[in-house]
Formats: sequence, structure tokens, C-alpha cells
Amino acid sequence: MEKVSKFYTAEMKKYIADNCKGKAIIELQQEFNNKFNTNVTYKAMKSYLSGHKLKVGRRNGRNRKYKDEHIEFVKNNVKGITLKELTNSFNEKFNMDVSESAIANIKSKYNLQSGIVGGQFVKGQVPFNKGKRWNEYMSENGQKNSRRTTFKKGNIPANAREIGSERIDKNGYILIKVQDGHKNKNWIRKHRHLYEQKYGKIPKGYKVIFADGNIRNFDLNNLIAVSDAEELIMNQCNLFKEDTELTKSGAIIAKLLDKVNKRKE
Repeated sequence: MEKVSKFYTAEMKKYIADNCKGKAIIELQQEFNNKFNTNVTYKAMKSYLSGHKLKVGRRNGRNRKYKDEHIEFVKNNVKGITLKELTNSFNEKFNMDVSESAIANIKSKYNLQSGIVGGQFVKGQVPFNKGKRWNEYMSENGQKNSRRTTFKKGNIPANAREIGSERIDKNGYILIKVQDGHKNKNWIRKHRHLYEQKYGKIPKGYKVIFADGNIRNFDLNNLIAVSDAEELIMNQCNLFKEDTELTKSGAIIAKLLDKVNKRKE
């Protein structure tokens, strides 16, 4: 953290501390880059905030993220499916981008169990509602909500997206749907997808960055694959520029510095 902090001047640190409250990280990142003419990435900003114990997020009083229909959906669909499948169904149903841990938190808060351990039903476990009609274990209001939120066999959700559809995730990046299924791999970031279509699978520990800092510029010439270590060096040495070619040169420098650092270890 000490090495990363050297990149930030006193003015930069004060700006982050004064402006982080009530904002999403992506908002703070973009405003920071605009003010100081830098190209700090989302991950770098998140790391700085975490390292300095600075909190961001919605102010008190704003609408809570999960409404009653969200909770009801989880309650009515939790049985007999994995966390990944439930998360995928939830995101498809409500066109959201919540994580598995977020759904797990809902399950924990409301003491909801799937009846599955390690991908299988627990041996000898009988579902609490087996052989029962809804009116035997649900209130009238609960039955009404269940009819509204439970998937019907063979039905496709009204808001299900076609392959090739796009949406924006919580960090401001564009996602593209690449498959149908019950896994969180249905949607991936568009710039990553385009890069892999052209150059092949991105190695583990690498990511694709926008050379000019514009996350809406999907020109292949603007997409560069760098390792996590190289990205850190680029942030530390201010090698991100608004000019595509200058950033590419910075990536080459970072790659060389990373090799030098590894030889010293």
C-alpha cells in the first residue's frame, strides 16, 4: 500500500476523502480522473479506498436495493437448486447483476435452505413441503406472491434477454450475453468478449484495459491485455494516458519493469 500511495499527491488524497461519501466507486473514479487528468482504474480506486478505510455507497434514506418481490422470489425458488443457479435466475428475472454472496446473504438473513450440500440433496432429507398443497403451509398472501414470482414449467421469463443483448453492470461496464444456462457465465464484459474473439482466451491473472481510458471505446486497437502486476506498475508510474499509443508504450514499460522486479526477488 505504501508504494501505491506514493502515486497520490496530498491534494489527490484530500479530494478522495472529501468526495467519496454517498458515491459509487465508478463515479468517484471517473470524477477523480477528470479532475486530475489521470487514468486510475476501478480496481486501483477500490484498493485505495479499502487500504485507507474510506467508505463509499448510498447515503442513508435512499431506497433499499432489495424490494419485497426480490425477497419473495428467493424464498419461492431456493429449494432444490444451487446458489449459482438461484443467482442466475434472480439476475435473469430482474435484469440485475447481483453476486452469489449477495444472494447467500439473503438466504442467511431469512434462514433459507436449498436442501443441497455439495451440489446434491442431503441423503435422507425430505423437503418440508413435499406432498403438501400451498394452502397447507402458506398464507393466502404468500400464495398470491408465489403465483406471481414462481417460474412455470416451460415458461421463459418475460424479460429474458436474447444472446447478444447488452446491459450495464453496477460498475458502469457494458455486459453482453453470450449463452443461455444456469451459470453466471451467461454475461461477460463486452470488451473482454471482443478481445477473446480476436486474440483467444485471456490468461489467468490478466485483464483487458481501455488504452484511452474510455470504457465505451471498443475498437480492438484500444484494448490491451495486461497482468495484475503490470497494471499496478502502470498506476504507480502514471503510465495510463488518454492517448492510445502512449498507454500502449506505458504497458510495454510496465512489462519490462515487472520482469526486472521478478529477477530481483
